Amino acid sequence: MLSRLRLAGSLGVRSSRLLQAAKPSAPALTRFCQSQVQQKKEDEVPEFGQFWRDVKANMMAKTGETGQLMFFGGLAAYLLSNEILIIHEETYIAAVMGGTFYWLMKKAGGPIAEMLDNTSQEILDAFNVGRNASIKHLQDAIDNEKHLEHMLSCRTDIIEMMRENNVMGMELEYRNNVHHVVKEVKKRLDYQVEMETFHRKVEQAHIIDWVEKEVIKSITPQQEKESISQCIRDLKAMAV
Repeated sequence: MLSRLRLAGSLGVRSSRLLQAAKPSAPALTRFCQSQVQQKKEDEVPEFGQFWRDVKANMMAKTGETGQLMFFGGLAAYLLSNEILIIHEETYIAAVMGGTFYWLMKKAGGPIAEMLDNTSQEILDAFNVGRNASIKHLQDAIDNEKHLEHMLSCRTDIIEMMRENNVMGMELEYRNNVHHVVKEVKKRLDYQVEMETFHRKVEQAHIIDWVEKEVIKSITPQQEKESISQCIRDLKAMAV
């Protein structure tokens, strides 16, 4: 009995030394695992048990092939020597049940997991039908809004065309008004010219009549007789 206790104690001391030797690698292991997680993409789904596989690979790289066996063996010896883990009938039952569960998980875990994954995927697809329809409806609405915005992008050209039309209309109205004013002024000027011409004609006729009357009044009977005689002589001279 004492030899067994001495052996268990020596194994416990060795296991504690192994644990102390393994402690410095724990921060490096943590940093390694964190760096691996940080390098993953955001949309990548981590596999189940990836953390323990990373720990196992890192421990194998640090301690070699037998490092895991020594670690778990020393840990078991430490637990047994300090009576933290006591072996009795329930321990055997737990070991048998654990082995049985492990065997069942290995044999039936894959098909059951696949069936559950398919069922969950079907449920997720059923839930996503309405969501996808809503997304499609919203996307169509966004496309329509973009098309409408593209159609409304020519409103600046339309406004510019309307502005040009207004300017042309105002210019046409201004020119029509100027033409009307010129026409009215020309009419008035023509009227003034006609009035001036008429007044001149009347004045000329009046002056001619007045001069004629004055000339006739100024001729005496003797002058008239001499003038007639002179005319007769001129006619006779022309006849000869």
